[in-house]
Amino acid sequence: MKYYIITGEPSGDLHAANLVFELKKCDKNAEIRAWGG
Repeated sequence: MKYYIITGEPSGDLHAANLVFELKKCDKNAEIRAWGG
């Protein structure tokens, strides 16, 4: 599955990093694109 994550501030970057970590455990074929703030 493809995931797109957009954050607007440093705390959002941290939450997104944790989310990506968990997604990778659940979905080994995940394609993740992200734009940080």
